[in-house]
Amino acid sequence: MIRDRGRIKWTAMMLPEHVEQLRDWQKEDGLQTRQQPDEQQIEEWNYRINEAMKRNEQLSIDYWHEGAIMTGKGFIRKIDALEGNLYLHPESGEAHRIPFVDLKSISESE
Repeated sequence: MIRDRGRIKWTAMMLPEHVEQLRDWQKEDGLQTRQQPDEQQIEEWNYRINEAMKRNEQLSIDYWHEGAIMTGKGFIRKIDALEGNLYLHPESGEAHRIPFVDLKSISESE
């Protein structure tokens, strides 16, 4: 078994600018690429959101936030078509404003 110090032994020979660039590169590797939904997906989301509002059902929404996928669960109380946002109210806590363009998926919550 090889027991070396890995990256530690190489950072002593690098310039601080290079170390900073490598750290930035590692952060970017964790980010995911955003995919645009098609028209059928948007129609399905629209139907699901409207039905959840009518029936007062809880939804689970996955959305993009700064290159990462976040998940929110709660009730949709307001849709702002002019601003392009929907407001998700969890059972406890404050409402989350989610832009339509950041939606990734919508499903029924348990």
